[in-house]
Amino acid sequence: MASETTESTGPATRGKFYTEDTQFIVFQAENVLHRVPRFALVEHSEMFRDMFQLPQPGQLGDGNGSGVSSSGEGSSDENPIRIPECFTNFELESLLEFIYPKEKSKSLNKEQLFAALRLALHWEMHNVISNIEDYTTRLDLTPEEKLLLGKKYKIQKLLEEGFFSFIDPVEYKPALKDAEALGWDTIGQILLFE
Repeated sequence: MASETTESTGPATRGKFYTEDTQFIVFQAENVLHRVPRFALVEHSEMFRDMFQLPQPGQLGDGNGSGVSSSGEGSSDENPIRIPECFTNFELESLLEFIYPKEKSKSLNKEQLFAALRLALHWEMHNVISNIEDYTTRLDLTPEEKLLLGKKYKIQKLLEEGFFSFIDPVEYKPALKDAEALGWDTIGQILLFE
């Protein structure tokens, strides 16, 4: 089978799938290490973008933060970026799985989505937050789950869907346990809308 080759004149140019970032970042959550490409973190979080532009100890390069750090935070297993103790390894893995999906068709379950959302909110990953919020509105949630999770994570659409489900007695008949779970302030708001 003959293959066609094309002669190019001049130096090669960089295509749209060319990345200069060959760095990986090491995270530690609880006692587990994760090594991931830096590019998506920089793309999705201003905090990481700013952090990686700061000069690090052992920095190689032009001094503007774009070089390769050989000893900065996140550069190795010995010097990982440590996730605050208030977050779990499950939350970090869920967020990383959302950002770096290994299988396109695999979607995160409800627990993983909200775990990922919690860490994305902490790191101010606005696009990730928006995408997760879109996914959460497609989940099969009870009206009280919509209200509780909508309040906890400030997801307006879940709050609205939850409130409207409670207001429409044909759609949902709340029980006393629902009132206890939601809290009386939320029940008062529902009664005002009825």
